[in-house]
Amino acid sequence: MACIANEEVQDGRLSAPSAARNIAPILTALRPYLPENGYALELASGTGEHAISYARTFPGIVWQPTDIATERLDSIDAWRAQAGLRNMRLAQFLDATQPDWCADGFDVMITVNLLHLISGPAMRAVVAGVARSLAVGGRWCLYGPFRSGGGFRSEGDRAFHQSLSSHDPDIGYKDVETVEATADQHGFACLARLEMPANNLMLIFEKRPH
Repeated sequence: MACIANEEVQDGRLSAPSAARNIAPILTALRPYLPENGYALELASGTGEHAISYARTFPGIVWQPTDIATERLDSIDAWRAQAGLRNMRLAQFLDATQPDWCADGFDVMITVNLLHLISGPAMRAVVAGVARSLAVGGRWCLYGPFRSGGGFRSEGDRAFHQSLSSHDPDIGYKDVETVEATADQHGFACLARLEMPANNLMLIFEKRPH
């Protein structure tokens, strides 16, 4: 995710243009699937702009943002301080691509624009960790670009994937069917596959009873 420093104030806040573009449709897609109250964790929160919007839009939920980069953790906390939201916690370090990670006590997990930036094994580590973390009935909301039916959903998607893989051959678009099958293997039912702007998808998973 490309980030730029916020030019209005030098307080550590970063801004990602894509966050401003996609947050409104993401919030609309999430609304029918989130509980009225509860605890939610966002994996790879980036600048923190999405987390702020989640906390404002869903005030009955306590939001825990996470990331792996110090500058993004600082940005998240700077956005939190500027917004003054009581239902948003301080950012925490969490690398969800590591094996055996677990974060208990959450009803919802949200992941936006991560899977195409990590390898296949890392994707499987993310799915397994979310499955370990969520209790039965917990929901995982997964947004991003995917391949579908063995092909790309647009020529722009093909070009972006090729750009990513030219820098790192282990990363790039994942097949949505592979992600859904991996989630199924880890005890998730797919409640919805929602079409989103710019050929993205929102997948809503729910943890099944054992």
